[in-house]
Amino acid sequence: MFKSAVIVLVRNGSNEENDRINTYLSSQLSLINFQTIKTVVANEEEKELTEKLTNFSKECDIILLVGNPNNILFKSLSDVCYNETKSHEEITKKYTTDKDFMLPSHAKLLAHPALSFPVIHLQRIFILKRGIVEIQFSHALQSHLQKYTSEMLFTKTIRVHLNGNSAKILDNLQNGANVKLHVEDSTSILTVASAKLEAVVGCEKLLKNELGENFFESSIFSDSLKEIYESDDDNIRNSIRVIKESFYLYGPENIFLSFNGGKDCTVLLHLVYAVLKTNFPDFKTPIVCLYVKGNEAFEEQDNFISLCETYYNLKIFEYTVGIKSALQEILSKEPHFKAVLMGTRRTDPYSQHLNVFQMTDADWPQIMRISPLLDWRYTDIWDYLLLYKVPYCKLYDLGYTSLGSSANTIRNPALTYYDAEKQETRYLPAYKLLNEIEERSGRNVRK
Repeated sequence: MFKSAVIVLVRNGSNEENDRINTYLSSQLSLINFQTIKTVVANEEEKELTEKLTNFSKECDIILLVGNPNNILFKSLSDVCYNETKSHEEITKKYTTDKDFMLPSHAKLLAHPALSFPVIHLQRIFILKRGIVEIQFSHALQSHLQKYTSEMLFTKTIRVHLNGNSAKILDNLQNGANVKLHVEDSTSILTVASAKLEAVVGCEKLLKNELGENFFESSIFSDSLKEIYESDDDNIRNSIRVIKESFYLYGPENIFLSFNGGKDCTVLLHLVYAVLKTNFPDFKTPIVCLYVKGNEAFEEQDNFISLCETYYNLKIFEYTVGIKSALQEILSKEPHFKAVLMGTRRTDPYSQHLNVFQMTDADWPQIMRISPLLDWRYTDIWDYLLLYKVPYCKLYDLGYTSLGSSANTIRNPALTYYDAEKQETRYLPAYKLLNEIEERSGRNVRK
């Protein structure tokens, strides 16, 4: 869980003002369960700021950089995150007449009608403007940061008919999960919640085994599904639009999802579930997934896919052949399929020139490939997973950034650091990777 923060005050204010800002931010961060582990004053120099931000990004979960927003601060943030700088249309239209403002190319804004200038952020480094720090924090940043520290809670509502063994079954369910029972006529509605995905999935599997045909249906209950639809993030809005368009065009029953437990398709699965639940509530059929399994898949990867199968109510077709052959297999079994949703991003190999909707090549099984995440970046994927508390494969917390075969995939060398206390080299989690070009650095490595 996110819990640590560093405050960096750019040296263009008085000591008294710096003390006041630090006191305010530290106290407000504490109220939302962040501990300020360090406050430093830095010169407004690109090299110094870049070095400090790079080092602090390894030590803490978030960084608040306070100064007068200018190209020195923006270039420092760009250098830390290996971004180019470019003009930002929304900034120059709404907030400044300075046409020379050059933001990191992948920077995002936290805006609010009450703000004369937005919070600019990238890779969980947030730039606040002197003079309006308090109003920026209270109107834009606070609610954003609270998503990081909110409790991880997985909840499912399960509709069943409990028979004479109901008391025994309910006792067994209490192991590791909070279970509430509500009875409507002859139907019992169970709400199962836990901070551990395994506990919720275990309860559902037990009910299915014990009740058989008296187990009717289950669905995920999550505030994040509503929050996703309320998001003003362009990536999320565009992806939802593409997924909705796909379902209206082909019908949800004629589309399957390519899913191997990786971070990108995990985001896609979560978005697909949100769209189905919101726009197609009467569609109760399991989401069909194609899992093209390598000869030496990670055990953790397979375990995660198994959890997702129950949690998201999936029907998984698993093949240990090549992608082309796997497509032939699934289309021969289910010839009604017209399209496949894929978690492909433009930065993936051979994907730079793809279209969101694109048929397979002429010498492949014919199906429409739909890539709702095509223009997402590495940092966008992790922002989504972390902000909306989406469960993901545990390998990513161990330093893996891209999952291939266990025979030739290692933890990303770019995430190594030396733990002086334990006197050993360790790995940062995948979301700490600053240079997305290094995303696949652990792939296809001789062991």
